[in-house]
Amino acid sequence: MLLKVLFSGILFVNSFCTAADLFLLKDYLSQVREKHLGYQGSTLVSEGAMLRSREASLLISPTLISNLQYLDDQKPTNNPAFLGNRTIYQSYSLGVAEQTQFGLLAKLTYNITRTELSGVNTNFVPMPKFYNAVPSLELSQSLWRNGLGSETRATVKLLEAQAKAISFTESLKSKIILAEAEGIYWRLTIAHELVTVAMSGVERAKKIREWSGRRASLALADKGDALQAEAGLQGKQLELQMALDEEREAGKKFNSMRGQNSDAALEQLEKVNADNLLKLEPIQKKGKREDVLAADEARTAAQAASQLGRDKNAPTFDLVSSYSLNGRDPSVSKSISDAAQTNQSTFAVGVKFVAPLELGTSIADRAGYIKEEKGAELNYQRKLFDEEIEWNELNLKFSEAKRRLKLAKEIEKTQQQKLENERARMKMGRSVLYQVVLFEQDYANSQLLTLKTELQILAFLSQMKTYLPLGETP
Repeated sequence: MLLKVLFSGILFVNSFCTAADLFLLKDYLSQVREKHLGYQGSTLVSEGAMLRSREASLLISPTLISNLQYLDDQKPTNNPAFLGNRTIYQSYSLGVAEQTQFGLLAKLTYNITRTELSGVNTNFVPMPKFYNAVPSLELSQSLWRNGLGSETRATVKLLEAQAKAISFTESLKSKIILAEAEGIYWRLTIAHELVTVAMSGVERAKKIREWSGRRASLALADKGDALQAEAGLQGKQLELQMALDEEREAGKKFNSMRGQNSDAALEQLEKVNADNLLKLEPIQKKGKREDVLAADEARTAAQAASQLGRDKNAPTFDLVSSYSLNGRDPSVSKSISDAAQTNQSTFAVGVKFVAPLELGTSIADRAGYIKEEKGAELNYQRKLFDEEIEWNELNLKFSEAKRRLKLAKEIEKTQQQKLENERARMKMGRSVLYQVVLFEQDYANSQLLTLKTELQILAFLSQMKTYLPLGETP
């Protein structure tokens, strides 16, 4: 009884240690996130592009305008009595400008200048040293090109859409890398199982060869049976070598995804549970995948570029106006005080018109932009169509693989029962080792079928996860 308790305790400890030493899928994916340079690069580019998408708002945000200038002009003048022989000029200005979404450019500035004229005749120039204070408002409204701000809004939309398209594209790359890593994890798990099954197959083939060789040497069987058994062994050895090659290749890819250059993956991985796979439900798709979102942004960018192209070749017809208050005095405080009065104001209004003369090229250019816009719309609609088809096909393949797995498990169970029955018959002297070994091979082949079907289901599941938001698991 004491030995039984001790033995049970050892088994419990061993099973606990084995479970604790398992290298889980989540741990592997964490290493991929930390070590895969492509994943890190795509993630950073995606995050950076999404942050950069907001830079377009700077085009319609208020900007600070300032200017400081000092001028010392000592060149000879034609009339020194009026112009002097030296001019010292200092200018300070500060203001705010904003380009609005409806095409209005507004500037509000305050300018203070100091002018000193040396060598002038004070009879003609009674104020050789003075300050100018000029608060000023300038307005320019687009009436044709960029009419009501169409070009400004298109530029904002273009920059934002281009950045978002990059962000979505790189985000999908990150998800594909993780999906590939998950598939490789299960590929290596199945590869280990395939090696185990293949090694068992080689051992069974050796038993058949030995059994056939003995019978041939005793003239109880034809030599061809022995050669057939030898060929069967060579075939199983080839299957084993192929399984080992697959295990090595999967191990190399497994390590490569986490930034290691090695063929051997020494960690003990999770085992695949067929019963759990049969209980899995298809993943529910949430919204559009990033490639569709990127195509949508590309469509938006094409529309904005088309608008910009049409606007840039349109005639410029702007209404411009300005209104300034003026103050001039030898004292800076007095000039600022005078600038607050309206009796010395300056008002100006006018229009500006510029039109291209090469009308044929402008018309062709406009038609080209319209075609590109329509093409981007068609590409987006096709991407939507393809995504729906691919998702439905992936779900169908997932369901079909589950049905195949169910059948494979039933076949495996039947083959196991058949093998156990034949072993029992051999113990009673009603069967021979050769027949038992043949049934063992049938059972091993059913195991291989189950393992390959499990890998297919896991591969489809990994692909489905690319339709989930990044970082979300079903």
